[in-house]
Amino acid sequence: MKILITGANGLLGEKCALLLAQTYNVLATDIDEKSLYSDQIPYQQLDITRKEDVIQKIRGFLPDVVVNCAGYTDVDGSEKNRDLAWSINVEGVRHLVNALNPIGGYLIHFSSDYIFDGSSGPYREDSEPKPVNFYGETKLASEEVVKKSQGAWTIIRSNVLFGNSVNQKSSFVFWVIDKLQRREKIRVVNDQFGNPTWIRGLAEAVLAIVKGRLQGIYNYGGADYINRFEFALEIAAVYAYDPTLILASTTRALGQVAARPFKAGLVVDKIKNELGVKIYSIKEALTIMKGTG
Repeated sequence: MKILITGANGLLGEKCALLLAQTYNVLATDIDEKSLYSDQIPYQQLDITRKEDVIQKIRGFLPDVVVNCAGYTDVDGSEKNRDLAWSINVEGVRHLVNALNPIGGYLIHFSSDYIFDGSSGPYREDSEPKPVNFYGETKLASEEVVKKSQGAWTIIRSNVLFGNSVNQKSSFVFWVIDKLQRREKIRVVNDQFGNPTWIRGLAEAVLAIVKGRLQGIYNYGGADYINRFEFALEIAAVYAYDPTLILASTTRALGQVAARPFKAGLVVDKIKNELGVKIYSIKEALTIMKGTG
């Protein structure tokens, strides 16, 4: 089986490429000129906002599956750069769908709990979407594009991704670790809830979906439903840093540009019951991360 991965230099794309390449013929792609983490996995430059570029890469490789890890994920940046966010998160997905339709390709696409308003989370797959910011609007629009595909598709919704990376340390976890190592005080919101998702577990879910060729919408997130302040305290506990450096704050006090869904997060019963995938607790994931570096 041939699998093309977009956004392969990102946190999730890297993990999916490394895991799937152990079993399948993987072509990693991203907007960068080269792979930022492995010379062992074939890599090609691809900008999914360029229609002809997408068509060329799909026709050249003829993938059985495309795992779309590409995305503009800066929530506040999406409010300021709406055209860019839309071109990547929506039009880029449309290009992939249109290029895959003639060859009957199967698309796995990632979405977010930010398609919900955060008034009554955690949310199930059939909960009614109602985004409160432009990033959420782009992710919801991308889902609608995927649903109109003529081929097979799966949408995986997730939230608050974190994990080790060969290439980058851009997740919330490493921001907290960096600040606490320097003994700097940090303010973390205590009114935004979710179930933080370890990228290794999410990549394992992708592998299970590929093997089972399951279709439809699936939620995948962590076992713990907590706010960001509590998440930061968990990080401090596992990595043995001073928790008194972590100060609770409200979203309003931080003055974030984009509105946030306060009580967000995802119910993961469906994917757990149908695929038997492991749902990791934050402590378990962080402990493994600490041990593997």
